[in-house]
Amino acid sequence: MIDYKTATKAELLAEFERLKKLSNDDGFFTKKEFLHFPQIAMPGEAPIAVSSGKMDGKTWLIILTNHRVIFLDKGIFFGLKQVALDLSHISSVGGETKFLSGEITIAADGHTYTVENVSKKGVVPFTNMVKQAIEELKQSKEQSTNTQQNAASNDPFEQLERLASLKEKGIITEEEFQAQKAKILG
Repeated sequence: MIDYKTATKAELLAEFERLKKLSNDDGFFTKKEFLHFPQIAMPGEAPIAVSSGKMDGKTWLIILTNHRVIFLDKGIFFGLKQVALDLSHISSVGGETKFLSGEITIAADGHTYTVENVSKKGVVPFTNMVKQAIEELKQSKEQSTNTQQNAASNDPFEQLERLASLKEKGIITEEEFQAQKAKILG
């Protein structure tokens, strides 16, 4: 993986070519958008896939990263339009192929973004990669939550508090409380 913040133009273009091949996309007129990515990248953020097409009559580059989906349009001579959707906020991802091209639709936070004239052979790979990135993020969060819960459940003070609560509610007897307390305190 390259460091996008310090990469040369040649390194960025080589990476763009790699991502286009991975996504089966032609990257039609979106090189300048990809070259802009290092300026908006968050620390530790790296592109996973790219796709390109038309949205609202303009050519956009869609960049899937390990944190979000970014829509970029640099304009022909000046200007920048950018939409960034955190992976955790995406509610649906869909694709449709037509006779010559396809479209990708991503919904998040009550908005739906549809990019048309996408490379027909790139629709399914790109949408699958977005779905996979979302699933990996969910699994990562679940593992983190489980680790925190396990750490909390192993805390002897919390175990004693739960045990005392059970005793106060009459669920366990004083003898059971003392026996479990002795086990916890070791």
